[in-house]
Amino acid sequence: MSIVKVTLVGATGSLGAPILDALVDEGSFQITVLQRASSRAKPGHLDKIRTEAISDGLPIDELTEKLRGQDAVVVCYRAKDSSEQIKFGEAAAAAGVKRLIPADFGSCDSSGKRERELVKLFDYKQKIREDLLRLSEKHPGFSWTSLVNGHFFDWGLRESFLHFDLDARRAEIVDDGNVKSSQATLAQIARATVRILQRPEETKNRMLFIQSFCVSQNEVLRSLEKAMGVKWEVEYVDSEKFIREKKALADQGNKDAVEDLVFVLGAINGNWEQKPDFAMDLLGLQNEDLDTIVQQVVSERAAN
Repeated sequence: MSIVKVTLVGATGSLGAPILDALVDEGSFQITVLQRASSRAKPGHLDKIRTEAISDGLPIDELTEKLRGQDAVVVCYRAKDSSEQIKFGEAAAAAGVKRLIPADFGSCDSSGKRERELVKLFDYKQKIREDLLRLSEKHPGFSWTSLVNGHFFDWGLRESFLHFDLDARRAEIVDDGNVKSSQATLAQIARATVRILQRPEETKNRMLFIQSFCVSQNEVLRSLEKAMGVKWEVEYVDSEKFIREKKALADQGNKDAVEDLVFVLGAINGNWEQKPDFAMDLLGLQNEDLDTIVQQVVSERAAN
């Protein structure tokens, strides 16, 4: 199986843009960016890619035709529900696409029972994988790979998603802060995506786990204090109490509370290094250096 023609969906988002960069930089892919007709966002590398517009409702027949002749489809935007993502699987299989990488890119292992009970998005992702498995059995030429990378580390630091406030120099640490979790930079996730497409046989119909490093919150805190040259204010929170409080708010429709649940689940149950499908060696990836990445984020923030 050889993959050359790749359609990317969500190419202008926080993750989609780095994935597009990596696909273009690799140099061997013929890339199509698929966008809704109403979108005004312009992807990068317009001189090196092809763009296609599709009706906003993603009609399955139209989507199938747009994907016909493509070797792979990478979806990297968060859909409002599982049915929209499943459309891509159904259309890709019908169009003869060889590989689909769905919009998993998980902060957490969405196959976990507790994760799916606490966060509806993870239940959606599990259902999507089950549907893709069914499609791969029905269409022997079709396959999928789901990528789980832990929290988006550099993005999470910039956006305070990881509960490190760079402006206030204040950290919210779960429990004693010593539990290690796998986290990945956007660039590492993009590299992993390219490597999956370059290794289609080894990665087919699998849920793979990658990281930039596996570190504790205390290690991140020390790295931030080193990069900024100041001590931070720290608040320690009990993870179970935090989960109970945020789940109650999430059940009332509070979207920030949902993100907080994703954060804490990734922090306390996100170590991929012992997973059977830990794929750093398979994909030829190397760990990155925590201090180097933290310094880059801090320096970029200071420059802006």
